[in-house]
Amino acid sequence: MRTAKKTVPTLDLFRLAAVLLVVMNHTSPLADVSAMADFWLTRVLARVAVPFFLMTTGYFLSRNHWAGVGRQLKKLCLLYGVCILLYLPVNLYAGSFTGPADVLRKLLVDGTFYHLWYFPATILGIVIARWLSRLGLRVALPVAALLYLIGLGGDSYYGLVSQIPLLRTLYDGIFTLCGYTRNGLFFAPLFLLLGAAGRRWNQKLSLAGFFLSLAAMSAEGLWLHRMDVQRHDSMYLALPLCIVCLFSLLLGGNKGESRKVREFSTAMYVLHPLCIVLVRGAAKLLGLGE
Repeated sequence: MRTAKKTVPTLDLFRLAAVLLVVMNHTSPLADVSAMADFWLTRVLARVAVPFFLMTTGYFLSRNHWAGVGRQLKKLCLLYGVCILLYLPVNLYAGSFTGPADVLRKLLVDGTFYHLWYFPATILGIVIARWLSRLGLRVALPVAALLYLIGLGGDSYYGLVSQIPLLRTLYDGIFTLCGYTRNGLFFAPLFLLLGAAGRRWNQKLSLAGFFLSLAAMSAEGLWLHRMDVQRHDSMYLALPLCIVCLFSLLLGGNKGESRKVREFSTAMYVLHPLCIVLVRGAAKLLGLGE
């Protein structure tokens, strides 16, 4: 008798871990235990989550030579539209929109709620990554890496680069158009293209590379945090290497797919801030809040 081969969809299963990291980033579970431990968990380790999502998208799109780009963009636009409507009552209650220009910026770049930036970033990132991929990965990856470095200057390294007047003027101009450089121009294309490259090393090398690069990213994040130079903390120099090693590790053991896990992780990503709002609102009504 033939025994059925065991399928372990490691890429899909890690989506659950990645979403949990996103939730932790938005809830700071260790804040009452240790501020430094909470920073490492939510502002360093959790930063692998979104790049993982992007790499997975780039990987699967490139397997069909980017033939599914149109379908993927329509799916993302539809989901983003649903999310906008879902969070519209919360936005109106909180007075989140300050005028037409602010609405347009949030709709097209920053997202209409704090976690929804992922959708316009991925949509624009896919368009840019697809265009760059036509030049070949040898050209596309360096260009995307350069965009990432520019974004890095407006993120974790802003306090350092802004000391140079010319660069400060540059970033001030960028921030009139978007709230963060963690977006579809500076952030998403690199990880989409790294996923498209699909680098796969042996498991031991991938595991060692992940832990070493995570250690380097931890040291980098804690150093920048102590210097208080971070405008935001989504982008680190060591992050691309860290996520490439992690993706290689997961890709090496990936067998099969799980649509249910993908759907559940997507629902969890979309809905968890609404759950946070409802829980905090209920706590306030019951007099349990601070």
